[in-house]
Amino acid sequence: MVDTTAPAHEVAYTYTPAELNRLISRELAGRLHELGMSLMSNAAFLLANDTVPAAVKRDRARVYLDVSAQLRLLALAELDGIGGAR
Repeated sequence: MVDTTAPAHEVAYTYTPAELNRLISRELAGRLHELGMSLMSNAAFLLANDTVPAAVKRDRARVYLDVSAQLRLLALAELDGIGGAR
């Protein structure tokens, strides 16, 4: 049986600087990739929208896709910086 009246014991884990850098880099890379994918989705939604003029759609979608590609490249570079852990 578990003694529910006993005080809880917290387990503390100490990260080395290298481990902490890897954790932060992976989280950052994941968020950059998600943002890039979100922009790709926005571009697809914009291009499928018939109420927006074509000239506006093309320019804005091009920017969304360009920024998306740059963010995904930045995410890959972040992972490469920690030893290529993809």
